Amino acid sequence: MSGRYRGTVLEDFTDAAVARLVDADRVDFWRTSESAPDDIVDRLAERIAASPPAEVRRYDTPADLDSARVDLLLGVDTDRALDHLTRLAQASAVVNDMCGARGVWVPADGPAERRYVSQPRTIVTARKADPRLAAFVDAGTVFEDPRGLGCALPLTVPLLVGDALLPAAVRGGGHPFVMSSCSECDADEDLRGDYGWRLRRFDEQRAESCPGYAPDEAPEPLRLRLAPAGERRWDDVGRLGGRPEWSRAHPHWPGCCGRPMWFVGQVRTGEFGGVAGSIYGFRCECGYAAQPRRSPEQQTTQQQTTQRRITQRRITSTTAQRRDRTCWSWVTPGR
Repeated sequence: MSGRYRGTVLEDFTDAAVARLVDADRVDFWRTSESAPDDIVDRLAERIAASPPAEVRRYDTPADLDSARVDLLLGVDTDRALDHLTRLAQASAVVNDMCGARGVWVPADGPAERRYVSQPRTIVTARKADPRLAAFVDAGTVFEDPRGLGCALPLTVPLLVGDALLPAAVRGGGHPFVMSSCSECDADEDLRGDYGWRLRRFDEQRAESCPGYAPDEAPEPLRLRLAPAGERRWDDVGRLGGRPEWSRAHPHWPGCCGRPMWFVGQVRTGEFGGVAGSIYGFRCECGYAAQPRRSPEQQTTQQQTTQRRITQRRITSTTAQRRDRTCWSWVTPGR
């Protein structure tokens, strides 16, 4: 049932209509409100103000009506909805937490701000490459020490997104996506945790456990371009903008400097010769970059919940080892 606003389904967000949406699709129900008209959004905001959620729900359970309305307002993704979220989040810490987990930052003095580009663009293979999407860049030109955190083999930079395609607030040096191409430890390297870096240096100390084995065959060179906004393609390898896929079912968002980081985009590593899964790029205005990874198996409810908890513990336990990390954490309500 996901998609743009359908007034015949939502029926002005009455209790019965919201309950039916949650019952029909408890994961993606909130996306049905996308681009809802202003008058409907105004009435939805009035209902939230009259009965705000008492606590952030656990996202592995069906939404109650009060929480569902907040999620639906976040799904609208219009300037009018952001205006209402500013007022509601400033009056309710619960609403504020729910905003952060969906990539909406509400400063104390407002206004609410998307931490993502609202309209996603699909990255596809092409006959002629877009120079702003550089594939398989030499990792040594991106990082001071290009080796993996546990592997002597240099990491692979499957995609370097040029500054012109980044949100204006986080431009500078482009944004690299990183993965391992070691034929022995690629899965361990990619699944061991999340990468974070600043000024060409990873923020986690290396713990080499593999001498590194180059793959038998070099990855196929790719020429990439951006498809027109909204176009669905069979040859896509990732996308820029929008919200990260995993956050649809279980909202959580990397935070830095007391606010959600900017979401750059996501890449499917299997399309670049790596293990199956997706990597997600985030940046902060302070220059810090973060890259969580999710495997296909981690898309189920239980495994995603477990992964969030493991990630949080890893971040906490390795804080003392960080060389330059100052503020990365997870914005993960309802755990």
